[in-house]
Amino acid sequence: MGAYTCIVVVGVSREKTLVYVVSHRGGETLMDALAIVCIVFGIGGIVENGPLAYAPSAALRFFNRVFFSTNARCRAFGVVTATVGMALLLPFGDGPLAGFLHAVGWLYVGLGLWCWVLPDNVRRVVSAIYSFLENSIPAPVLRICGVFGVLAGLAFIYVGVYIV
Repeated sequence: MGAYTCIVVVGVSREKTLVYVVSHRGGETLMDALAIVCIVFGIGGIVENGPLAYAPSAALRFFNRVFFSTNARCRAFGVVTATVGMALLLPFGDGPLAGFLHAVGWLYVGLGLWCWVLPDNVRRVVSAIYSFLENSIPAPVLRICGVFGVLAGLAFIYVGVYIV
């Protein structure tokens, strides 16, 4: 057994979300919900921007083909995005990081509803953005953006593990 035994979901109230990573030694709390969300966002940032740092054109074509090629895939992406956004709307307490994640949650919910209600519109917009990024911006600039995205993911993991 490691130091992180399980994630225990106790409940949600207006003031606090009770999600903790609990140690098997004495049941002490090691991480709260805000730290867990920061670590998950960091991992997501690394997974999303790593391919962009390595092969930008192939990564953009892959994202466009996998997530936005049909209306059904666009709607599925919208459902996942809205679900993540609703999870970010849970109360994490006070502070600038909790407020930032709450605002990002509202943006994710709006994006998810847009993908679910108007998938043709979303597919046109995303296709135009991807083709602009692939054709107008040089590959080294996209690689630098990918590296900065990976660094932002590492910063979120650092905040989740050491600061929160």
